[in-house]
Amino acid sequence: MVTTYRLHGNSLECYRAQKSTSHKLVKHRTDIQGGRLRARACSQMSSQYGKAPFLNRSVTAVPRTVPTPVFDHRSTEFKGEGGRSYPVVPDSMTKIKNVTVCFTAEFIAELKARVGIRSSTFQCLLAHAWNKITAARGLKPEQFTQVRVAVNCRARASPPVPPDFFGNMVLWAFPRLRARDVLGWTYRGVVEAIRDAVARVDAEYIQSFVDFGSVADANGEELAATSAVNGTMFCPDLEVDSSLGFRFNQIDLGTGSPSAFVTPDLPNEGLMIFLPSCTARGGVDLIMAIPEDHDTATIYSLDERANPKM
Repeated sequence: MVTTYRLHGNSLECYRAQKSTSHKLVKHRTDIQGGRLRARACSQMSSQYGKAPFLNRSVTAVPRTVPTPVFDHRSTEFKGEGGRSYPVVPDSMTKIKNVTVCFTAEFIAELKARVGIRSSTFQCLLAHAWNKITAARGLKPEQFTQVRVAVNCRARASPPVPPDFFGNMVLWAFPRLRARDVLGWTYRGVVEAIRDAVARVDAEYIQSFVDFGSVADANGEELAATSAVNGTMFCPDLEVDSSLGFRFNQIDLGTGSPSAFVTPDLPNEGLMIFLPSCTARGGVDLIMAIPEDHDTATIYSLDERANPKM
């Protein structure tokens, strides 16, 4: 969401303190950025850092003179009619396991070669993971599956918000395909579907969201976020966040930069996070929450036309 947070403690503690999965991902993105900016603030005496973080939140959410929302935000960013719902299982930590998969630099290079078009590491790996998880879930060919992707709106807003903005500015994109297409299309086709969905979160969409919030505030409307409670089973869908672009080496509060960044257990099935690998130089770690009986044997296979489990 385009909102602000009061940060407390260090970034890892803040992340663990969150109970809502959706806010975990958004807060996760904010905490890493905030940690880097706090570290820079601690280093203001150094000539290396002469510029303070951008703190003017008033410029990040300015409605039009006549607020005019043009997209359906009520059922997308908030709980409303037409929104998707998911089952919740009790004692989720005994039914959901966390798995870390390490993709080496060589694997990523070969995957990008198969995609065949200019695309980001995140887009390629998400297309790959979506394919493998859809196959393992055994979804019916006609069934729709979508991925909830966190999108950094700083550079997408008009005017753009400085990258060192000390706050949170994230909305969601929802690439959506039938299971048969996720499994039958080439990697290139799935990557293009992901790219198109993310591209729709543009300046017009962001402004529409700001206008929607302004209208809701004026009407005194209470809006419920689409945050999932612990134990949510997102199947047939996924939710993903990426920290691949964050510069962890800049989070130095006086004792040196961290040697690793470790997430807590992910409590909801279908939740995934991409992180720079701590063990493989140039590689990427994928941390995902999956059912206990989920088979990950094919996750390293580059056969994009996977056969669904029947």
